[in-house]
Amino acid sequence: MNLPVGSETLHETNGDPNWVEVWDNWFAIPEDGIGGYVRLTVRPHDGVCWYWGSIIGLAGHPLITVLADDLPLPQKGSMELRGPAIWTETTVLRPFEHLTTDLEAFGVAIDQPTDVWTGAFGERVALGLEFDWDTEGSPGPSPVAGTAGYRLVGQMHGEVLLNETRWELEGMGVRDHWWGVPDSTPTWRAWAGRDGEFVHSDGGRIDTSDGLDINSIIRDLPVGEVHPGLTVAGWAPAGGAGRRHARALLIDERGGGWLEIVR
Repeated sequence: MNLPVGSETLHETNGDPNWVEVWDNWFAIPEDGIGGYVRLTVRPHDGVCWYWGSIIGLAGHPLITVLADDLPLPQKGSMELRGPAIWTETTVLRPFEHLTTDLEAFGVAIDQPTDVWTGAFGERVALGLEFDWDTEGSPGPSPVAGTAGYRLVGQMHGEVLLNETRWELEGMGVRDHWWGVPDSTPTWRAWAGRDGEFVHSDGGRIDTSDGLDINSIIRDLPVGEVHPGLTVAGWAPAGGAGRRHARALLIDERGGGWLEIVR
């Protein structure tokens, strides 16, 4: 891809009230059943940023999550955000090669991920993240229909601080950066590691012609073996602007990856 200078920085809105800019970073450690993501959504026409940060399978917790939807817009030239009980910063150290994401916040440990959508939260926890994302290979296209941007595939390594306990994590990592007006059609997108190589796909419209009941999946968020040899290790859902984002960590004998359904 021929990416213009400045693609790794924040962009100017085109004036459409539905225009957003998103930094979406994912990781998976399939051998340990651990995965997570951090996502920053800049919504200039609403005057706010959303921040979602979630980890699955750490310290026996099905889900640890931080969901903020009222952070102020970042100052020009910076992606540092502060709000009640949260501080986060995203820093590009080498464009298209190395990015860091940091978080200090109070979150919740949740036993039933669907509680995210009902407001019934779990145990309050102090959560700190210090993640580095290193690229392997060339950028791919934006993973979201209707937007400009790119996908960078590689490795994630860093630390998680949960209350007073610290963990070091390392695994496959993908970071997506896109901007524009996303297609509002219900969609799915996924990436995964297969036989030591990265394979990532973006499925566009959800095809329900084979009897797949997307509504029941999002309602129940099933875990365990959902297909012979394919296991859902856990879910880290979120939501905003009237839409639900159902995110699952998937594991099979070839590796691990993530699936997202937007409904």
